[in-house]
Amino acid sequence: MKRLLIAYDGSHAADSAINDLIYAGLPDTLDVVVMSVADVYLPPAPRAPEAEVPEFPPVVFQIARERAQAAVEAHRALAARACERVKSLFPKWNCTPLAVADSPGWGVVKQATEWKADLVVVGAQSHTRLERLFLGSVSHKVMAEAPCSVRIARPHRAKDELRIVVAVDGSVDSKAALQEIAARAWRPGTQFRLVVVVDPHLETAMTWPGFLPQNFVQTNDRNGREWIARLAEAAAQIVFAAGLNVSNHIYDGHPKDVILRVSDEWHADAIFLGARGLNHGNRLALGTVASAVASRAPCTVELVRPPRA
Repeated sequence: MKRLLIAYDGSHAADSAINDLIYAGLPDTLDVVVMSVADVYLPPAPRAPEAEVPEFPPVVFQIARERAQAAVEAHRALAARACERVKSLFPKWNCTPLAVADSPGWGVVKQATEWKADLVVVGAQSHTRLERLFLGSVSHKVMAEAPCSVRIARPHRAKDELRIVVAVDGSVDSKAALQEIAARAWRPGTQFRLVVVVDPHLETAMTWPGFLPQNFVQTNDRNGREWIARLAEAAAQIVFAAGLNVSNHIYDGHPKDVILRVSDEWHADAIFLGARGLNHGNRLALGTVASAVASRAPCTVELVRPPRA
């Protein structure tokens, strides 16, 4: 991981997202952009020959432009303040503040795409109840449409050890989540609980052409449970080989319900899972399990997408 994009709006959720980074196992050196998006339209400079300027009276146009510029400058101050907080937590990170005029969710996705971010960090809630109720939160748009991994941060429960649930289903994105965990530097005592949920979707997965669990199926298997157990062991080995404390757990039920229940009962600090699940047909859309878990989880959720080729 080399590039981290932090979406920041000055809210308590955004501050919690920055504080949550100390529990993310991220490297000592990173290029970081703290981005704050002013939800305004900034009219182009009237003298730019390529700009299409609406036919407004000069005074009205100037007032609108000044108002938008003031909003962007206010968000620039927010980003700069947040960047100082990031630097105080991670002195070796190269942190740059950025403010733009755009629709907040789309602005973050656009920046993540153009800058080729490896991970986007957002708070779990948007500014207002109205936004969450009618427009959908910024965090939901980012987690659904960003081209990279997304960390939806929630306030961290203060305790000495970290507990992290990792959802495993044999998909490419699930394996990428395991590899991302193995590559990070976790604080001593961090515990990882791998959760495999058996449902008809997983039990029949071996019949899909080119699907990863075919690697775990043997000719003398009498049922799907046998190869699913091998899948779970192989997943645990990726984490164990990195010197981490990991345990395997196989459950029956619906994946999103089981993952949420286990995370709540175990008092997990974070959930890692692939952004897309089984048989996504190369679609880029966020998986239904990932969407449900990220929206309803009691803790931070990191949705992992495989690195770009």
